[in-house]
Amino acid sequence: MSTRLAFKKAVTVPFNWSQAKPPLTRTMRVYMTRTRLLFLLFVLSLSTLPLRAGTKIIHRWVLSDQPLPKLQKILVIGVLENYLIRQELEDEMERLLAKSAVQGIRSHMVLPPRNELMEGELKERIKEGDYDGVLVIRPKTMRTESKEVVTTLAGPLYVPPAAYSNFWPYWNMAWGNAYATSSYVKEETYVSTEFNLYNLKDEKLLWSGETDTVYTKDFGKLAREYARALVKQLKKDKVIGTK
Repeated sequence: MSTRLAFKKAVTVPFNWSQAKPPLTRTMRVYMTRTRLLFLLFVLSLSTLPLRAGTKIIHRWVLSDQPLPKLQKILVIGVLENYLIRQELEDEMERLLAKSAVQGIRSHMVLPPRNELMEGELKERIKEGDYDGVLVIRPKTMRTESKEVVTTLAGPLYVPPAAYSNFWPYWNMAWGNAYATSSYVKEETYVSTEFNLYNLKDEKLLWSGETDTVYTKDFGKLAREYARALVKQLKKDKVIGTK
């Protein structure tokens, strides 16, 4: 047999690679099992961490002792000193409410500046608009923290303050100071904001709560996150989007 044929025969003979692997010792098997368990525990721990969301609803209350009225036209009032955030918020609320067949009316387009009308005149102006409901959104407090706040959704246990049960005189309160500021180690700033939805026919509170929002200088992003959180919860609580 020639040298070339002998080499060809040698390289074409099937080789059992399993026989070439060294046998696993008990120590190696224990190590592999421990590694897999540690990796599984790591994955499970990641699943339990809170998702970093821009806005979380930490309290809410929904009228439950009587049927909710069907709201087709809601005036959205962002009581915000920063006009850019107010405009972005009301614009986004209008867009998202339209997807649930609700007409959202932006207050910055239909109401004059607050220093141009007295409270009674402003009330009549809103009444003339023929709205079904009025959604008032205003910041309460601002704080700075060095770590993420873990919040949970508190269901109907939340009870709004007694002053919020009627649209008036709460309206006058809403035009007070926007928020107080306190700080610790500056890393992330959180804004606590309250929302109150009133039935304009009898001026009674229908839906109320409070959010925690990570503040950002990107006003568009801030407004979109807040609007998405509110509209999503409105639909979940069946305040809108029902036939």
